[in-house]
Amino acid sequence: MNKRSKIYIALAINSCALFLSSCDLDLVPLNDVTLEKYWTEKEDVQSFLNGCYSGMQQDKYITQSIVWGECRSDNVIEGVNVNKCNGLLHLLKGQLKPTNPLCDWAAIYKVINQCNTLLKYAPSVAENDPNYTEADLRISCAEARALRAMSYFLLVKTFKDVPFTFEASVDDNQVYKLPATSGEEIIDALIADLEACKDYPQKSYASNYVYNSARITRNAVYSILADLYLWRASDANIPASVQKYNYQKCVECCDYVLNAKYDEYNANKHTDYSTWDKNTDFDSYILTNYGYPLLAEETTPGENIDGPLATKSIFCRGNSFESIFELTYMSGTQNLKNTDVAEMYGNAGGNGDNGTPFVSASDILIPEPLTTANNTYNDKETFPCFTDYRSITSFRYDEDGANDILKYTTSSCYAGASKEYGIITTSGWTPIDEAYVSLRTKDNSIESWILYRLTDVMLMRAEAEVCLAGLIDKSAESLEYTLPATRVNGQDLFDNDSLLYNDAFNLVMSVYMRSNPMSQTSLVTARPDRSKYTTYEAFLDLVENERHREFLFEGKRFFDLVRRSRREGSTAHLAQAISSKFGEASRAVLIKMSMLDFMYMPYLKDQMKLNPYLIQNPAYNEDDDYIKN
Repeated sequence: MNKRSKIYIALAINSCALFLSSCDLDLVPLNDVTLEKYWTEKEDVQSFLNGCYSGMQQDKYITQSIVWGECRSDNVIEGVNVNKCNGLLHLLKGQLKPTNPLCDWAAIYKVINQCNTLLKYAPSVAENDPNYTEADLRISCAEARALRAMSYFLLVKTFKDVPFTFEASVDDNQVYKLPATSGEEIIDALIADLEACKDYPQKSYASNYVYNSARITRNAVYSILADLYLWRASDANIPASVQKYNYQKCVECCDYVLNAKYDEYNANKHTDYSTWDKNTDFDSYILTNYGYPLLAEETTPGENIDGPLATKSIFCRGNSFESIFELTYMSGTQNLKNTDVAEMYGNAGGNGDNGTPFVSASDILIPEPLTTANNTYNDKETFPCFTDYRSITSFRYDEDGANDILKYTTSSCYAGASKEYGIITTSGWTPIDEAYVSLRTKDNSIESWILYRLTDVMLMRAEAEVCLAGLIDKSAESLEYTLPATRVNGQDLFDNDSLLYNDAFNLVMSVYMRSNPMSQTSLVTARPDRSKYTTYEAFLDLVENERHREFLFEGKRFFDLVRRSRREGSTAHLAQAISSKFGEASRAVLIKMSMLDFMYMPYLKDQMKLNPYLIQNPAYNEDDDYIKN
């Protein structure tokens, strides 16, 4: 039996066991066919691990990430083909019910169970195959634990409390029906799990730069940990001392990644960069003034000769220097395609016609065309200045509101700049013409789906710093937890609110000004003014607004709003952000939104029938059919 056949059979057995265990049936014995027979050699582990990665690339895993993290936010509205995605229109209008199929978590749990299965059987391979060393085992298991952590984290951010286990569902004795574990307990368990293995994955793959972001590295594990710590700290119900500890741990993890990326830049800056990151240069202004190696949108600010280079490298071509972990798709007829993104954002019809996505960009992102008169930064609008490349590279502005989402979907990123995204020059902002929009179809969508990238880590650190600064003056409680403090000019960063605010501001400026190259030179008013930020709330808005612009359509916006609501113990800010998209239904949605539980999705009704231990989210207990005592 060849290796491919062995792993296909193993995956099939695993999938059957998972399916049967989720049903209201006793698992049937699998005769003499057992998974143990297919875990004998190093290649078996690697093949199964590859299946864990590919599980995140298919079976609607990305679709659910978009629906749960993006479609519930203020970023998107219904697209031309919205009715082809069952339940999406109701969700977009705030009419979410437990019968909505988009509440289904099967794709996420499938990946979790694959990871659990690998972690169960990989140790036996290390005992029997001398070619599979203990070091190999630690790397494989660390990768699986990281993928599992991201999947559970997605569920916690979406549902709060969910069934939780590290046990694999692989035999007829496995009990898979479990009550929901609190989200806080799950986050704590994931943190402990990753802390134990954070230094096991490869630091980097020097011989294959694609692997640096297509597989789990140490940078990826530290990024996941930073995200987990930030979420755990953002809880109004825990003591200030515990909040401080988790925010500091977030900063600590971010620092590991930022230092590693700077070392990577230094190690390669004298090489031929055209072979390293496909002709995209670094932004020398950002590097000189702020110390962060970010890719440049323009080689010469204000000239737009080559178009948005960083955008091309990060989103069109993928696996860029800035990427930390992304689900990578390859060209070729036999390879997986990113059909989830093509359906949600691109040409869902798949027949060559443009503009048939399930969702479109909300017209509230840019209420009117930007002109040279829009040259002063403010926090009241998503894109207040015409200089911001993200206003033309993320979506196509349309006066009628049918804004095509360009991020991840444009298939013309190798054409001339003026036919890709529109133009930004000193004379103004010109959005792309509809005639030049060419969105990816289901058959040829190969853009990566990015989970973590460098600017995400930078802005997580900035958010944690702002929150730490807010704790210094607001809490009279003794902040008993201490960590080795980061030193800035001889002072402890964690004990000085001014240093924390300044460092957070510089991180935001690095990200913002890379996307606004003209603000680096002539248009000083188009950048944030430090003197106008004097309070905790003002800095919190600054960081949130920058995350909003930077991560449009990347599945993060709604979760960012939820994290702030958890921190404040109120849904007021979240309700204000998303209410404008619901039209006539806004009043009814806002009444529901007053409950913190409404931030989370309901359990799917069909899943509750299969699992008698689940108790429905009280925000959705309007019908007796959904209530379980």
